[in-house]
Amino acid sequence: MHLVSILVSALLAGLLAAVSPLLLSRLPEPTAEPEPDMPVKIPYVELGAVPRLGLWLALPAAVLGAVAAATITEPRLLPVWIPIAAATPVLAWVDWKVHLLPYLIVAPLYVLSWLLIGVSALWMQDASVLLHALYGNLGVFGFYFVLGLLGPMGYGDIRLSAVVGVGLGPLGFIATFYGLFFGLVIGAIAGLVLVRGRLGNQTPIAFGPYLLLGAFAALWV
Repeated sequence: MHLVSILVSALLAGLLAAVSPLLLSRLPEPTAEPEPDMPVKIPYVELGAVPRLGLWLALPAAVLGAVAAATITEPRLLPVWIPIAAATPVLAWVDWKVHLLPYLIVAPLYVLSWLLIGVSALWMQDASVLLHALYGNLGVFGFYFVLGLLGPMGYGDIRLSAVVGVGLGPLGFIATFYGLFFGLVIGAIAGLVLVRGRLGNQTPIAFGPYLLLGAFAALWV
C-alpha cells in the first residue's frame, strides 16, 4: 500500500507539473515597473514555450511527490503536498529566470492547500489539523515577513512561505522548524556560490526554489 501511495503521488505531481507550462504561458504580465537591479523580464509566454519544458518540470515534480509520500507517516496528510510538489519546479523555473513568483500561481496554490488540509481534517476527523495548519501558516509567514523587513526578501517569497507553512504545520513543530532552517541554509549556500560566480554582480538571489526545497528536506526529519 505504501508503494502504491508513492507511485500515485509521483504520477499526480508529475502530470500536474507537465501541464504547468500551458498555465504559465497564459499568465498576464505584471504591470508594476521592475526594480532597477532585477534582470530583464522575459515574457511568461516565452518561458512557457521552451521545448520539452513540461517533461523537464514533470520529472522533479514526480520525485518530490514520491519523497512526500515516502516520508510523511500519516498518509491522510499527503494530499496537500502533491500540488506543492507539482508547483515547485515551475515556480523555481520562473523565479530563476526572472526573479518573480507569479501571484496567479502562488495565490491559487495557497487556497488549494487550505482546501486539501480541510479534506485531510475531515478524513482524519481531527479539527486540530486545521489549527496546526493555521499555526504553521502564521508562524512561517510571520518569520519571512520579518525577514523581508530586515533584508532583501521579495514579497513573492513571503507569500509562498504561507503555502509552505500550511503544509508543514500539521506535521508538527519540529518539521516546521526544520523547514525554515533548511530553506535558509540551502538558500545561503546557493547564494554564496552564485554571488561568488557573479564576481560582484548585485542581482538578488531567487530564494523561492530554496524555500520549497527546504520544506521537502524537512519531511525527512
